[in-house]
Amino acid sequence: MSDDTPNRQIGGLKPRAKTQDLSRLQARNRTEPKQEAAPQPEPVSVKAVKPSRAPSRKSATVVVDSTARMTTYLSATTRDRARATYRATSHLEGDKSWSDFVERAILAEVERRELTHNAGERYEGDSSPLPVGRPLG
Repeated sequence: MSDDTPNRQIGGLKPRAKTQDLSRLQARNRTEPKQEAAPQPEPVSVKAVKPSRAPSRKSATVVVDSTARMTTYLSATTRDRARATYRATSHLEGDKSWSDFVERAILAEVERRELTHNAGERYEGDSSPLPVGRPLG
């Protein structure tokens, strides 16, 4: 046996240097937010595709609500069509995300059904579980 031990070092990248506290740099570069009134968008007339549908109600106040995860099943064709529509129009419609697009679509259908079946009044919110599976009968 040999008494000489080979000097083996693992090559590669050097350890990353510790980053400094950047909070003071960010604070120095930030300006005070200006409190300006948001400009009101001008109404745009849209030609209705189906005249039997009533226009949806738009609320004047924005309600910030907590979000909850929701799992649904839909046909692959509908999913692909919705995704293609989102990709093609999200920048035009102001969708913040896929979730925002889906929420707005569900809300439009909810408002339509409330208008049709509940004289435009909101149904009471309920967080109890929905029945699982297809309806019996």
